[in-house]
Amino acid sequence: MRPTEPFRREHVELLSHLEHLGEAARKVARLTIEEREAVVARVLGFLRGTLVPHAKAEEEVLYPEWAKLVGFGDAAVPMVHDHVAIVARIDRLAETDPEDIDTLQELLYGLYALIGVHFRKEEDLQLPAFDAAPPDVTEAVLERMAALAGHAHTHT
Repeated sequence: MRPTEPFRREHVELLSHLEHLGEAARKVARLTIEEREAVVARVLGFLRGTLVPHAKAEEEVLYPEWAKLVGFGDAAVPMVHDHVAIVARIDRLAETDPEDIDTLQELLYGLYALIGVHFRKEEDLQLPAFDAAPPDVTEAVLERMAALAGHAHTHT
């Protein structure tokens, strides 16, 4: 088992929720305004309650440690830019009139794509460095991430 397997499992779980964004984008035009409001509220609950805390923990722990591993202090700057773009779209989604179907779809599809690509970059670029790092380094990062994001990354 790779040392980052707990983190990868978390991504799989988050990506399953991400599929709901794509589904919401596809069906939003067929919903009543009340149903649209409920869907947007559920999406925002996930994004703000789960995804954003995960991103903040990455910025505080994962990214600085990855930058050390690769020997370039600004290595994670593009990842942080992704987070800024994601949060900006989340905020726009929260402010969008539920009758503005075009903007709702644009934001939901945009978030779906942006978050999916962001996760892929983490898994393809960052996690292999942690898999190759000394086990105590990876374990410490996972524990600190769990503490900040409010859940456990445990080895099983």
